[in-house]
This record gives sequence, C-alpha cells and structure tokens, in this order.
Amino acid sequence: MRKISINQNLLIILIIVLFISVSNNYFLNSYILLKNNYHKRMILNHGYCEKEGYGFVKLILDKYEFRHNINSINGNPSTYPSIGGLFYDNNKTQSDDYLLLIDYQNDLSEKFKNYLVIEQVQNCYLIKKIKND
Repeated sequence: MRKISINQNLLIILIIVLFISVSNNYFLNSYILLKNNYHKRMILNHGYCEKEGYGFVKLILDKYEFRHNINSINGNPSTYPSIGGLFYDNNKTQSDDYLLLIDYQNDLSEKFKNYLVIEQVQNCYLIKKIKND
C-alpha cells in the first residue's frame, strides 16, 4: 500500500485560511451578498425608518422628483448620522422648502409649525415649508 503524503506547509496554510474565514464570517457574508440585492442590503444596514432611514429616503426620492437636494434631520443624531451624503447630487442646489425627518419621535407642531406633512411612514416624515404671503 502506498501512503499518501500531505505537505505539512500546505495543511497549515489551509487551516489558517479556514480559521480566518470562519472568524470573519466569510461564509455568512457571502451567502447574504448572493441572496439579497443591493437595495435589500442597504435597508438591512441603514434601516427603513430607523437608523439612518435609507429605505424611506429612497422611497421619497423615487416617488417625487426634486430639483434640489433635500436636507434631512435624524431623530437620534448622537447615534446615527444624516443620510444626505448617500443621495447628494453636486449638480443640484440645496433647498430649504422640503425637509426629511428620520425616526423623529418628538411632536412636529412644536418645532415645525410652519411646515405641512406631505408623506409619513411610521416616524419618518417629508414636510414642506408653508409660504406665508
């Protein structure tokens, strides 16, 4: 009978690569990447109407066509930053007429009494400034 000889260096490298792959969740991350499309992965990471509110902002920008970039305010700014950087367009100017409120828990009538609610999903709002003539 012939003995199968395995190169020890190759075996050690294989064990190290397997250990690093498992410890960094390579197999799980590969599965998630292959299973979900880009939009679903962004909502998983950035939230729909929580965290940064990617899903709500994407819904609003797909539904309405704005000529300007819209400011957004996160209801929990100490934990999550504004999502505006993902949707900013250099070719557009900034507008103060519309405002996106993400995961806003406070009463709107206090701070935003000169605004009209255009769209609301859970605690996310698209509001428009009322023009006083």
